[in-house]
Amino acid sequence: MTQTQEQTVSRGDSPFVPIEKIVSLCKRRGFVYPNSEIYGGVSGIYDFGPLGVELRNNIRRYWWWSMVQTNDNVVGIEGAIITHPRVWEASGHVENFVDHLVDCKNCKRRFRVDHLPPENLAQRKCPVCGGELTEPRTFNLMMET
Repeated sequence: MTQTQEQTVSRGDSPFVPIEKIVSLCKRRGFVYPNSEIYGGVSGIYDFGPLGVELRNNIRRYWWWSMVQTNDNVVGIEGAIITHPRVWEASGHVENFVDHLVDCKNCKRRFRVDHLPPENLAQRKCPVCGGELTEPRTFNLMMET
């Protein structure tokens, strides 16, 4: 079955709806708007419209109620995401939020070391094209501020 045929096949009682159609509907109905769209926008970043804010607040309220208010052993806090770098060091984020990556010198694909088959890593061979892999390097997943 081709990918096009798969898209037209319904999954149980629900028909397949491409994500592009869902995003388009959300934009038309005022759930989300592309961030700074009139100035060219920022890819993948959206602002909530009036309905989007209401939906997000309803989800937040339900999550807060189900995770915090209904459990006696849970308390809620809300802290800043952007904070002093020493806080991230002390919490282990700087040291542990890293991936070890290798690149294929031939096809230019990038792979996480822990996702490679062991034989490919041992032979330093690309699992896609068989090309030579670079030495592993550390990639920090934390956002620079």
